[in-house]
Amino acid sequence: MKRVLIAEDDPDIADVLRQALADRLDVEADAVANGALVMDSVAVGRPDLLILDVGLPGLNGLDVFDLLRSDAHWQGVPVLFLTALPEQAERANAATGVHEVIAKPFDVDALIARAQHLMGAARKTEIAA
Repeated sequence: MKRVLIAEDDPDIADVLRQALADRLDVEADAVANGALVMDSVAVGRPDLLILDVGLPGLNGLDVFDLLRSDAHWQGVPVLFLTALPEQAERANAATGVHEVIAKPFDVDALIARAQHLMGAARKTEIAA
């Protein structure tokens, strides 16, 4: 079963995402509320997708993204930024491989479609390698 890690400090949004992903994509979806917990969670097990809020407390989402991209082991993990600051996410990471950015408030159907696409694209890359 595929695993999605949701990094979101708003528990209501995290619950909506976790439930929608589990119900509609049949994935295991875990949520963490700050950047340090993202790093702990990916160290335990590589997710098939990381949904990352920019405005996380402590290590923000941009810092987490930079840390993950600086380690070759994590470079292949697709990242979907879900943020109230979409321009900041796109501008800060334009040269480093931002995969997708969705602005809050968001449409759950669109997010599910992008998540499914990113996980499928990552799987094709693994098969080709």
